[in-house]
Amino acid sequence: MRRALTLLPLLLLLPTGTRAQATPEAAASAFAATLRSADWRGAARLMHPTALRQLRDLFSFALQDGVGDEIRQQMFGVGSAAEAAALPDTLLFANFLHAVTTQGGGDLLQLLATAEVTPLGHLTQGPDTALVVSRMTMSVRGVSLTSYEVMLFRREQGVWLGLLKADMANMAAMLKQMSGLRGS
Repeated sequence: MRRALTLLPLLLLLPTGTRAQATPEAAASAFAATLRSADWRGAARLMHPTALRQLRDLFSFALQDGVGDEIRQQMFGVGSAAEAAALPDTLLFANFLHAVTTQGGGDLLQLLATAEVTPLGHLTQGPDTALVVSRMTMSVRGVSLTSYEVMLFRREQGVWLGLLKADMANMAAMLKQMSGLRGS
């Protein structure tokens, strides 16, 4: 359960249906809905293409054959570097969400099913980037917990799409170090 609580904010690095993404707050609500319903492919479709590519780049060490084999299998559900290379970025991302939420017996899935995300507003960073502040309330063993999250979005062709937070890069760096890889 503790691991599930630790991983939950990582899922909010990501954002959700096109019509529902006319505003940053609507995008945050849509993304939360995909997480609640365990619609990993839907969540991936709500991500900005650069964020999807960034995930692949951050975990490139694990997507190659060799030292990262176990991490690649656990985090992306693919057995070889060739399989990983053949997956579109959206499916790689969806596989990642599935793996992260189902490890540890599915505690995180149970938490997500109870999560209510309420966007409180947004701050802009330039004309096409917004940070959405949301309140997340969930129930853990009958106890209501509240936290506040910041989700990043970038507008592309009138639609707000999710970006990754720095936490994802930090997690990738830790896994890389734990796997014994150095450099690149």
